[in-house]
Order: sequence, then structure tokens, then C-alpha cells
Amino acid sequence: MKVFTINLYDYFGLEKPENSAGELTCYITDRAKEYGANRLRPAMLVIPGGAYAYCSAREAEPVALKFLTQGYCSFVLDYSPSPFRYPTQHREAGMAMAYIRKEAENFGIRTDNVCAIGFSAGGHLCGCLATMYDSPVLDILGEDKSLVKPDACALMYPVVIYGEKGHNWSFNNICGDDEELKNSISLEKCVTEKSVPAYIFSTVGDKAVPCKNSLALACAYEDKGVPFSLHIYEKGSHGLSVNDITSDKASVLATRLPGTAEDYNQWVGQVTNWLKERGFEVLDNE
Repeated sequence: MKVFTINLYDYFGLEKPENSAGELTCYITDRAKEYGANRLRPAMLVIPGGAYAYCSAREAEPVALKFLTQGYCSFVLDYSPSPFRYPTQHREAGMAMAYIRKEAENFGIRTDNVCAIGFSAGGHLCGCLATMYDSPVLDILGEDKSLVKPDACALMYPVVIYGEKGHNWSFNNICGDDEELKNSISLEKCVTEKSVPAYIFSTVGDKAVPCKNSLALACAYEDKGVPFSLHIYEKGSHGLSVNDITSDKASVLATRLPGTAEDYNQWVGQVTNWLKERGFEVLDNE
């Protein structure tokens, strides 16, 4: 496996805002002769949460490694948090998607098998890719804008709503006092008939980003006739990530509600199976 980090602004020849992030860590599985040097894999772009105040390490590499074991090449986006304002984050996510497809031949990736998964505020950013992949804010990519749209997305306890039962702190961090902007990127208002199919996950026990966010997004998907798979578990707090020792201290895991592990830890397999139903799979080109 090769692991390396690239500066997305340098790659696309764009001016990098001072002190911004915009970096992508790539986890590329070797194309070993024993199982097929011509093997092609799906790809997963991982977008961690952190209320747009920071990028959570717990929702970054631990998630990428899970999908590596499922046959994916994985990529983790380190996007620019507050004080950087929208659309900086949207542009960086768009650059990440375009980069994966532009380098697909070099990495052995199927260009029609690129999924994005986001957690909490990262779920909002992932949702921006899923619903606003054609936004004018991405025009800076030129012709590469056509490479931004994911083939599917997974939204894990996502920030969706601005307003009642929304995570308004996340919106404040990237929009400041601009109420019009906050409302315009409230994701349930952004879904169209051309939005990307979504796996949506939350828990009733989430008090930080209530499950109403996921329910509102699912309703918007249903209204527009876009495929989705909705999973709402009763138990589990916010920010569970992969809910094992790779993302949490043992002492934290021991305090979680009984049943959380049995229920919640199924999501990696559920997402993988849902993607298989959508045609995501490893191809061995003999």
C-alpha cells in the first residue's frame, strides 16, 4: 500500500488561501501480480466532521482503513475549517473528487465507482457534493468540474438543517452572520431530481445533531424520487465514527450504551452491501 498526501491547490494550479488546508491523503492499494496486476477498485473519499471548526482524526484514517479492507482505495480530505468561509470547503471537496478521477488510471480505480462518505459537518460537506456538484462555486475547476459528482454518497449523522433542531454552530462557522447563505446551503432545500443516491445514518440518541436532520434529508430525497437507504438506530450518541479501538479510547468504548456495538458497528458492511447493489465492486481484468 502507498500512503501519501497531495496539496490540491498545487495540483490544480489554484491560488491557495493563506493558512488554508485543502490536502488529500491517499491510501492506494498495490496492484499485486498474485491477484491481478490489472485489478480495478472502487474509491472512497472520506470527509471527517468537526463542526467546520476542525477535521476530526477519529473520522478520518480509521474510516479509510475500514474501506481498504473492503477492496477500496481510500482518500481522506483535510479541508479548511473556520475562519474560512463557504464555499472554500465545497471547492476543496470538489477538487478531491476531481483528483481521484483524474488519477484513476494511475491508481487502478474505476471512474464510475467513486463514493464519498461524510460524518457530521463532513456529512454536510459530502451532501454539498451530492446535491450541488454543478454549483457555480466550482467553476474555478474549469472542465474538471465535470468530474466532481460522486456516484453515490454515505451521510453519517449528517448536519443538514439550518434552524430548529439543526446544528447551527456548523453553519455559523462557515457562513458567519450571513443568514441568506445559511438557508441556501441547508441541505434538505438543495436536493433535486439529479442528486446523488445516498445511504443516510443517524441515531435517536444523538443530541448534538438530532436525527431530524437525517429524516428531513430522507424526506427531501423521497419527494424528488432519488434513491436512498435510511438507517435510524435507537441507541448511540453523536460522533461514534467506527466505534472501536481504532477510533476511540477503550475507556470511552466501555461507557457507551449497551447494544451500541451490536447495532452501530454494522454500518460498514451495510454501506458496502448497498454500494454493491449499485454496481460497486472490484474488477479483475485478466
